[in-house]
Amino acid sequence: MGNARIEVLSSDEVDAIHRASMDVLEHVGVVVREARATKLLLDAGASRGPAEAVILIPESLVKETLSKVRRRWTWHARETKHSFEVGDGGRTRLGPGSACTKVLDYETGQPRAPTVRDAVDLVRLMDALDLVDVNFTPVSLSGPEGTTSYDEVSTTVRDLENTSKPLIGPSFNGAMAKDALEIAAILAGGQEALRKRPMLAGYCDPVSPLIHDRPMTEIVIEYAAMGQPVFLTCLDLAGASAPPTLAGTLVQQNAEILSGAVIASLVNKDAPVIYGCVSGILDMRAGNAALGGPEFGLLSIAAAQLAHRYGLPCTTGGQSDSKTHDAQASLEKGMTLLASVLAGADFVDLFFGSYDGFGTTSAEQIVIDHDIAAYAFRYRSGIEVDDETLAVDLLREVGAGGNFLRNKRALEYTMARVKSEYAFPDVLDRRGASSTALTAPPLLERAHARVQQILAEHEPAPLEPDLRKEMHAALERLRRRGAHGTPA
Repeated sequence: MGNARIEVLSSDEVDAIHRASMDVLEHVGVVVREARATKLLLDAGASRGPAEAVILIPESLVKETLSKVRRRWTWHARETKHSFEVGDGGRTRLGPGSACTKVLDYETGQPRAPTVRDAVDLVRLMDALDLVDVNFTPVSLSGPEGTTSYDEVSTTVRDLENTSKPLIGPSFNGAMAKDALEIAAILAGGQEALRKRPMLAGYCDPVSPLIHDRPMTEIVIEYAAMGQPVFLTCLDLAGASAPPTLAGTLVQQNAEILSGAVIASLVNKDAPVIYGCVSGILDMRAGNAALGGPEFGLLSIAAAQLAHRYGLPCTTGGQSDSKTHDAQASLEKGMTLLASVLAGADFVDLFFGSYDGFGTTSAEQIVIDHDIAAYAFRYRSGIEVDDETLAVDLLREVGAGGNFLRNKRALEYTMARVKSEYAFPDVLDRRGASSTALTAPPLLERAHARVQQILAEHEPAPLEPDLRKEMHAALERLRRRGAHGTPA
């Protein structure tokens, strides 16, 4: 992926944050509200703290966990061409903003509640875009009675019907995770096959400060037990749910993530764990979380450095606080994504389409973000310097005062190199100031036209009929269990 890299911490500062985190885990501890996780920790050498549910984790246990962690693995997709290696130092893998509660409607320009049609269109749109690596329904479809296991697993099946890329599964509680893993096992060819082929990831968000609550910890246990990827992602707010200093916030979230990694490892030492940070600050003037500012990017870079110290793959953020498609949205998303990509993050899985601090999404923003991502990756790849790219022979051929557009060899060389040297946007307008360019539609209109074109033309790879039938039969069993009042 090239050699452009950015860091904000020296190696001594990374070590200082690590030591402080170990001090917190050993002497402050973490609250663990899941009985199985508590027993696993105590049996492994942790101890109870002075307050109820507080577990003190010794540094030796953390070190033992990190010595066994999987540093490289394959995330398998429904179509093999979309599978990819994690931990190989390759391109940052991107996905959509998650569980957005609003969709910005293009026709009205106003946010509204998302529909199933929105969910399908967004997943199909991202299935067609090359730089979307992880794909799943990015909106919350909770009904008036709240989110049920049937709703969540229905979403997983619908996602499998509309994309052949790797998925994030239900991440509300262990029961929902278990039901979704049943669907994933059908796709994989059985539970043992699924254990050997990570396909469906779970999401655990520790509760700041320093809490592993029951539903989130259930998710860690269920996905880890099946050998599936577990994203341990903190959204700590400096000055609100974390210390006001960025260094203090890094210490707290490092303790939260490492203790979660210990739990996952005690469940299954082969479970892939991803170190995650989408932490920001509390804007003291506005009273809101600020997830599009420079502090968000700084925390992302530092988190990537810490994750790399431990040999863990990491996910960070690319986000905006804007409430609509505007200059602020593109400015903040571009800056925060670039920070993560240049830091060498393995994932920015919460990116495409979302803004408003992960509250709102739109199809048009997804295609705009695709161009932002292409630019960020071009920065990351840097400048290749070797005998061929120095082009001295070509300069001799064209000569002083020559023309690279009229020389046959120069044109052939340009055509051979242009795709690897240049980033070409899809909807951003680079044309000159001709009368055509000056009357071209604005960016949002171009993005909308591109969305409509993709949705009209793109068909996801079909799910095999027998698999689809078996998945829907499993869904029907789940529906009946719920209808009869039996826990799913």
